Amino acid sequence: MALLSTVIMLGAIGWVIAQLLTTRRRLRNGEIVVPPLFAVTLVFLLFILVVWAMGTSPLHLLWLFPLSFVLGIAVLLFPVGQQLVMACLGLLAGFNGRDEP
Repeated sequence: MALLSTVIMLGAIGWVIAQLLTTRRRLRNGEIVVPPLFAVTLVFLLFILVVWAMGTSPLHLLWLFPLSFVLGIAVLLFPVGQQLVMACLGLLAGFNGRDEP
C-alpha cells in the first residue's frame, strides 16, 4: 500500500509540474493557453499541498483530481478567481531578459 501511495503522489506531482512547464512554454512562445486548465492545475496543486501538510493518505488524490476540475472551473466564475488565475499566469510567464524583445 505504501508503494501505491508513493506512486500516486509522485504521479500527481509529475502531472502538475508537466502542466506548469507546458503552460510556461506556451506563454513564452505566444501560443494559446487555456485558463480553465491552468485553474484546475492550481487547485490540484493546492490539494497536493493539503494532503502532504495534513499527512493524510495520497490515495485521497484519486478523488480530489476530478474534484479539482469542477472547482477549477468554478473558480473562474468569480472575478476574484479570474484575477488570481491571470496574476498566476503572469507570474508563470516571467519577465523577458534584457536581450529579448
